[in-house]
Amino acid sequence: MPAATAAARVPCNTLSEPIVALYVRVSTGYQVDKDSLPHQKKELKNYCKYVLKIPEERIMIFEDAGKSAKNTKRPAYERMMQLVRAGKVSHVIVYKIDRISRNLVDFSLMYDDFKNNRVTFVSMNEQFDTSTAIGEAILKIILVFAELERKMTSERVMDIMIGRARSGQWNGANVPFGYKWDPVIEFPVVDEKEGPIVKMMFDMYEKIQSSCKIRDYLNSHDIATKRGGEWTSKTVADIIRNPMYKGTYRYNYRESARGKIKPKEEWIVLDDVFMPIVTAEQWEHCNATMDSNAAARNNMCSQSKKKYSHVFGGLLRCGVCGSNMICDKDRPRDNCFFPSIYRCGNRWRKNTCKAKGITDVSLGPFIFNYIKNVVQATKQAESIATLEALEAVLLTGPEFKDIAGIDRAGLTAAFDALKGGPAATLQYKPIPLDTAAPVVDKAAILASEKEKNLKALERLKRLYLFDDNAMSEKEYLETKQGLEVRNAQIENELAEIRADESNPGTAVGFINSASSFLVAHKLNQAEHINYKEFAPLVDDAVLKEFVGTVIEKITIIGGKVDSITFKNGMEHKFLRKEE
Repeated sequence: MPAATAAARVPCNTLSEPIVALYVRVSTGYQVDKDSLPHQKKELKNYCKYVLKIPEERIMIFEDAGKSAKNTKRPAYERMMQLVRAGKVSHVIVYKIDRISRNLVDFSLMYDDFKNNRVTFVSMNEQFDTSTAIGEAILKIILVFAELERKMTSERVMDIMIGRARSGQWNGANVPFGYKWDPVIEFPVVDEKEGPIVKMMFDMYEKIQSSCKIRDYLNSHDIATKRGGEWTSKTVADIIRNPMYKGTYRYNYRESARGKIKPKEEWIVLDDVFMPIVTAEQWEHCNATMDSNAAARNNMCSQSKKKYSHVFGGLLRCGVCGSNMICDKDRPRDNCFFPSIYRCGNRWRKNTCKAKGITDVSLGPFIFNYIKNVVQATKQAESIATLEALEAVLLTGPEFKDIAGIDRAGLTAAFDALKGGPAATLQYKPIPLDTAAPVVDKAAILASEKEKNLKALERLKRLYLFDDNAMSEKEYLETKQGLEVRNAQIENELAEIRADESNPGTAVGFINSASSFLVAHKLNQAEHINYKEFAPLVDDAVLKEFVGTVIEKITIIGGKVDSITFKNGMEHKFLRKEE
């Protein structure tokens, strides 16, 4: 077993003294092959043995091969820092400072951990350690130049890549659908199987002007994407939008692969670089159509997305494929009832699921009357003596006429909760408006707390600076950070309160309280809830908030409720009669 691996597996809690962590790293396979790691380890071990006089049993090596130092996402580094924060490390020693970090921000955070846990940092090559003031100052200066070197290297690489793009050379990105990599000429060429499919997609889009219908056609005919997956409307749109298919090379288009689009003047656009699959005229026509469709869709949907709230949004799951169900507003009904409609996400995006959707017209009455029945069962707990009696109460109402019963496991759990003390989902006891607690000046309380925290910070600082025996630096920093975080939270809460007070004419608080009271009143009544008449009287956001506090998940199969999972984990699965 390699020494590094064996050392890394030594359980730290078996050592009588803190460990000395030797951190080694290389960023490329070339460096690994050239024995850079063994060289680093050898030099560091000798330094510990002959200079610091540290016994070998206290040494633990943390090795990251082929990892960049531009961030801290390195396995061995993260394991080492866990031990540092646990107070089990006395020294962290590296061969060169850029072995551990080339990012000033990351290093500052790391070094704060070192200081808070009394860890001495040593860089052997630069000949300094942070146990001295001059060593700490030199460290920060060196790190500034290390980060500068990394950024200059990044800029040089970018300049080379842009130069290659300007000359029409491929820069190593994934070859898109329709093309394949030719190793002889080292350039993408049209794929004989995928190329005709791309041409067909452009031809179809000119005729039907719908990426969703093209998606459905491709998936239904078992035509896979480049990676063997299913098509979505976005992957189809990405094909139509890519100018490579008309032979144009577009480079430096985004900040990253899926990042923000850069200003147009920074793009590199070269025509007639690739073998085209479609004509420039067809590409331009399809993209103009896509622009027009997107503009019309945005104009039609932008207001509705901001205006409406969906009562059961985020709670529904397709019982066939397990996908989340997406929501939209259905056509308005009589009495100002404007229900939402919910569809399987896989059916909507990829047409791979044939499950039926559901609307608030049937979903709302079922859910709210079932919750009302749960509340009534809680009130009648003493008189409910059997599972059958509980089931009869829970299935009271016309919404449940086609249900033969409730799955025994869920029914038994509800019965046990009912008899052993009401569970969270078996009770709903709102405070009536006329008996509500007096209004408390929350802003005044928060301001008072903030003032106390500021005074505590000042006292804490004096205590730390002028009393050597009062507390350690770690205790001071932890306490100081806690007070500062709480003050930031208070500022956010005060800002929200001021925002609400700046528009008192809306009376939002009163409306929401009244709506909540109406919901509570309906649930506490034994009468059947006519959801179509009840829902327009209450804001959708209030109904959504209430349902979200009671229910975790609702599963839909065949356009009907299959099961309800409550917040306390209890699930009621409904057994429907055969049609």
